[in-house]
This record gives sequence, C-alpha cells and structure tokens, in this order.
Amino acid sequence: MTSTPKNDQVSTIRGVLKYFKVTSYITGIFLILIMILWGIRLSIQADLWLGGPNAFLQLAYYSVDSSGEKIGFPTSGIDITVISLIVHGWLYVAYLFGDFRLWTLMRWSFFRFLLIALGGIIPLLSFFTERHYTKVAEAELKKVV
Repeated sequence: MTSTPKNDQVSTIRGVLKYFKVTSYITGIFLILIMILWGIRLSIQADLWLGGPNAFLQLAYYSVDSSGEKIGFPTSGIDITVISLIVHGWLYVAYLFGDFRLWTLMRWSFFRFLLIALGGIIPLLSFFTERHYTKVAEAELKKVV
C-alpha cells in the first residue's frame, strides 16, 4: 500500500531523509567494523584492546577454559570489540527510528519497512537501501510539490 505523502509534510520528510541518510552511513560503517573485529576474533582468537598494559592499542589474545570462559585478557583497558557491538546496537535503534519515521510519513508498505530494517544487520546493505529509497522518496516528493 503506497500512497502519496501529504503536501504539508514535505519539509518534515526532507528532514527525516537527512536523518535517515546519516544513520544509514554510520550504522553501515559500524557494521563493517564489527565484521572485521568478528573476523579477527574467530580467526586468531583476539579482541582489539584500547589502553591495555602492553600498548595503547593492541590485539589481546585469549584462550577458552574448560567451562567455556575466555581467559587471558588484560586486567586494564577497554575491549573495543565488545564496545563496538554495544554502540552498533544503539546506532541500529536510531537507524530503525529513521526507517520508521520515513516509512510512516511516506506511507510505504510494511515489506519496505522490513527491507530497510535489514540494512542495519546485513553488511553493506544499509548503503544500498539508503541510496535506493532516498531516490524513491525524492521522486515521490516531486510529485507532491
């Protein structure tokens, strides 16, 4: 069910489009970072560590004990791998909010909402969904004005 947006909502939709663009790129960049860090974690069993005892930025290697717990991480510093997962989660919420606002204002189908929502969890998809649906929204806004 796609219908034309109302004429008085055009300026609001343009603002939402800007918000959607920004959150799409930031979420996509963090998702790429997570994929890189996840690859490091799975391939060489290391997390990126900031401010550890050995260096300002280092790969902290770990091993898994018999109970399945990771051991060998530094006792000081910040685990960038874990922090990036948390930050991406909150950025994804902001991305979903932009998706929801765009979807409701443009009166698009629920399938479009779900497709755009997948952009925040499938690597590189947020860049494509942002580009495509921004063009679609702009074309629909030209019909209104």
